Amino acid sequence: MDNQQQTVRKTFKFKLLPTPVQEQTMLFVLRRCRELYNAALQERRDAWQKCQKSVTVAHQSTELPEIKDVGPEYHDVHSQVWQEVLTRLDRAFQAFFRRVEKGEQPGYPRFQRRGRYVSFTYKQFGNGATLDDGALVLSKIGLQDWTHWREVEP
Repeated sequence: MDNQQQTVRKTFKFKLLPTPVQEQTMLFVLRRCRELYNAALQERRDAWQKCQKSVTVAHQSTELPEIKDVGPEYHDVHSQVWQEVLTRLDRAFQAFFRRVEKGEQPGYPRFQRRGRYVSFTYKQFGNGATLDDGALVLSKIGLQDWTHWREVEP
């Protein structure tokens, strides 16, 4: 008999009550994430159109430290958030290619305009996002008051 461990992934959504400063910080993070997403999409599109070369999420991830060196504002976003932006784009491409393979309407990944890119992710609890005496703490943003949370299916 095979004794494989099964993992369970849980996702939680929190209703946050940020201070005005925290809200501005979150909007700043969203803008930076949208910029990275669009730049990474542009890089992939140009590499294919000009050289028929695929750019991978691994390759783009290795460039993240250089991006942070471009300006101090890029240091104000947690590295996991940056990595998750590239993973989100990669998932969009995987879905695109899956639809192409199945002969469905493919829907090439789109550039994200303001108001369309509305969330960011810390991929590990305890490293970037933690709880402190019942309050959510987001790295590089601060302590978040929240009124309630509800479990969401993964």
